[in-house]
Amino acid sequence: MCGRYTLTSQAGLAEEFMLAVAEPAEASEWWRPRFNIAPTQPAPVVVARDGVRAVELMRWGLVPPWADGPAVGARMINARVESLSQRPAFRDAVKHRRCLVAADGFYEWVTRGDGKAGKRVPMYLRPVPRRPVGFAGLWERWRGPDGAWLVSFAIVTGPPNPLVEPIHDRMPVVVAPTHYATWLAPGPLPASVLAEVLAVPPVADWQAAEVAAAVGAPGHDAPDCVEPVAPAPPPEPPRQGRLF
Repeated sequence: MCGRYTLTSQAGLAEEFMLAVAEPAEASEWWRPRFNIAPTQPAPVVVARDGVRAVELMRWGLVPPWADGPAVGARMINARVESLSQRPAFRDAVKHRRCLVAADGFYEWVTRGDGKAGKRVPMYLRPVPRRPVGFAGLWERWRGPDGAWLVSFAIVTGPPNPLVEPIHDRMPVVVAPTHYATWLAPGPLPASVLAEVLAVPPVADWQAAEVAAAVGAPGHDAPDCVEPVAPAPPPEPPRQGRLF
C-alpha cells in the first residue's frame, strides 16, 4: 500500500504535467510544500478537462457516490491495479475519472527484528535528483445530505519493483510521462493499454533511505520528515590485552 507521500517542491510541476498555468504555483490555493501527506488530507492532483490539464485539490481517500458517508474514504486510499475493473468503488472511476497524483516521493515501513522485538522503521523512496512524478490515481464525487460535493481520490498500487520489494509488497504505480496523455484521456481504455500504462516502474534513478519516526504522526508535516537518518556506527572491536 501507499499510506504517506510527499510533494516538497513546485519546481518543474508545470513543465512535467504540461499544466495550463494561469498564475504562479505559489499563489494557487493548492500549493504549499508537503513533507507528509496523509489519508483524509487534501492534496493536489492533475486532471484533464476538455483537453486542458490543471491541478485540483482533492481529499485523499476515495468516497464512492453510493457511500453512506465520507468515513469510508479512509479505507479506500489505495486501489489495487489487479482489481480496478472488479471493485464497485473503482470500476466506474477507472473508465471515466482518472488522474495523476503529483508527488516527489513516498514512504513505506519495514520491520527490523523478529517477533515482539521487531521495530517498524520508516523508509523514504524518491527519484534522484528530486523531481515531480505522477502516481496513477482515480477520483470520484460524493454528495452529502446538505448538498455539498466532496471530491476525493485514491492512488493505484501494484507489485513492487526491485527497490521496494525488500521493504513492502506493494507500491504506488508511477506513470511514465509518455503515458500521461493516455491515462488522462476521457473514456475507457482497453485492457492491453491499461496493462502497459500501469506496468511496474523501473528503479534506476530512485533511492531508499531510512528517515525519522516522526513521519508516523499524520499531523507532522515538516522538512525533517525526509531527512535521512545517519546509520549507527559499527560497534568497536573488543580490546586485546590487559583488562586494567
